[in-house]
Amino acid sequence: MIDQARASCLASEAFDLWQSGKGAEAVPLYELSLALADPSHYRLPDYHGELASVLSELGRFPQARSQLEQSLRVTQDQGAAEGSIGVVIARYFLADHLLGQQQPQEALQVIEPSLVEGMKSEWLLRLAKATALHALGRIDEARQEAATALETAPSSQKREELAKLLATLQLP
Repeated sequence: MIDQARASCLASEAFDLWQSGKGAEAVPLYELSLALADPSHYRLPDYHGELASVLSELGRFPQARSQLEQSLRVTQDQGAAEGSIGVVIARYFLADHLLGQQQPQEALQVIEPSLVEGMKSEWLLRLAKATALHALGRIDEARQEAATALETAPSSQKREELAKLLATLQLP
């Protein structure tokens, strides 16, 4: 039974618990929130993403991955186009999770469908791709992707942040 008002309240309570260091207590509230949420509600992908973060912090990585995959699916089911900001962000977080689980090849597969030259958020997926290629030992390709991430960053501040992050990988 859909009860979006209750789902929103539960998700908000769960978020507050998570932020106060009570992730284990937040999980059942998120799960109940997801069970009650309207499948077309604009925040539904966020609920999945937040739950994924909590599960990851608790070391429940397979469940976190499942929630990130669900966040991507819901975003797409709600009509977001490939390359749209919602899909790109969902793909980025799933790829980042996979990289953290030492699955760089899967991370590459996740981001590839949204990686379109010239799109507004290209830099974000280029960063993930550079990191995945680096993890695979494909250093020249990683450097090329890192350079493209820097070139397509939306601001000088973002370029500086990316340069520092990429320097830790010894990329540009």
